[in-house]
Amino acid sequence: MESEVRSDVARGRRAPQARTRVVVADQASITRAGIRAILERSASIAVVAEATTYDSALHAVDEHGPDVLVVDLDLGDDTTRGLKLCADITEQFPSIRILVLASTLSEMIIVEALRRGATGYLIKDTTSADELIKAVRAVQDGEIAFGHGVGALVARAFSAVKASSEKLSEREIEVVKFAAQGLGNKQIAHALFISESTVKFHIHNASIKLHAHKRAEIVHRATTAGLI
Repeated sequence: MESEVRSDVARGRRAPQARTRVVVADQASITRAGIRAILERSASIAVVAEATTYDSALHAVDEHGPDVLVVDLDLGDDTTRGLKLCADITEQFPSIRILVLASTLSEMIIVEALRRGATGYLIKDTTSADELIKAVRAVQDGEIAFGHGVGALVARAFSAVKASSEKLSEREIEVVKFAAQGLGNKQIAHALFISESTVKFHIHNASIKLHAHKRAEIVHRATTAGLI
């Protein structure tokens, strides 16, 4: 006897799409609750776990195998742990997309997060509920999702580095390399057999060429450009 049970395909219906599984990592419980409430307004998104630290986030990702990690980089005293989480997730779970939902709009941190595997970056204060949902869907689909002002900062950072990276002299690159190792001007001068004033001169020139105001920015942009 022919079976009376027919598949959804036979009936002309499509099988429902799987929901996008999300892990939310943020130190503040009220923020996590808010993100969960927003995301679960969408029938296509499910928050499968929450985390408050680097370790708990890594464990949640390993245990639940989400499609997207929504993370605030401040998982410790500074952004270091959050940035490390981005790098480690990208290395250990390359199929998982990372969407940063941060409190501050910092060019250095944004670029570093992208270098470590994030494919989206939003700012909490300027992101609406609908924009957050759209961003999760976008990164899940392999797209880039930038919040208000983020795209312009990224474009400016990379264009400035690209335009100026070839202009650094060999000596300027040497000085910046030592600066990246944490050496002070006096130590760099001793290592290169030059005067301390000459070191300051090269640091100053590098800052102008890389459009950087602080020593850390010089090192960051030189690293981004592949100079050191």
